[in-house]
Amino acid sequence: METRPEESAGRDPGEDVAAPSAVEEAVALIRQALVSGRFAPGARLKVAEVSRELGISTMPVREALRQLEGEGIVKILPNRGAVVRPVDGEFLEHLYEVRTALAELALRRAIPRLTLTKLRRLETICEEYEAAAARDDLSAALTTGRRLHVEIFAIAGNDHARRIFERDWELVQALRLKFGYLPGRMAQIAEEQRMLVDALRRSDLVAATTVIRLHNHAGLEDLLARLHTG
Repeated sequence: METRPEESAGRDPGEDVAAPSAVEEAVALIRQALVSGRFAPGARLKVAEVSRELGISTMPVREALRQLEGEGIVKILPNRGAVVRPVDGEFLEHLYEVRTALAELALRRAIPRLTLTKLRRLETICEEYEAAAARDDLSAALTTGRRLHVEIFAIAGNDHARRIFERDWELVQALRLKFGYLPGRMAQIAEEQRMLVDALRRSDLVAATTVIRLHNHAGLEDLLARLHTG
């Protein structure tokens, strides 16, 4: 039996794929709606209804739901369409486990490729993060923190790993914009970033991977605590 288009994230026969910019906008809007609780865990996401509620066309909504399935916060089930998966402790633990593994891979590849110019760029980003943290600017801190990690992935030269990292970062950023950090956490992040760059300057892979593990573990604990306290 054929699934009705409004109940499925599947593409209609002969339908053109939406422009990437429209899909990216749809992904961001739906992700934020999921994180904010606008769509409850277990709720069905009918393409037509999501399109109406968010004010975007159906074509990018279908593509966006496929991408969000890859992030694990949406499940696409036969004859049921997309269903919201809860962003719970288990989900976040798995996400941070992957983030840590990718970061360690990037560090192993980046250290042999470092130059003084690249290290200075990392140090400049650290300074910008410290300034954002000092003025308690959450949005700027998130943007700058992302830049530091993306720069390390760029030095590492593994674009596939970088794309996976950036995809997961979008979800973490949406959660942070909603829940923020516990008091003092941004200052701790600034210190962790400095420790990481110092380890890279020394070409100390053991120290760098230790710092990134501590950084991600602390980030996970902080996010779980914010989720529980609302």
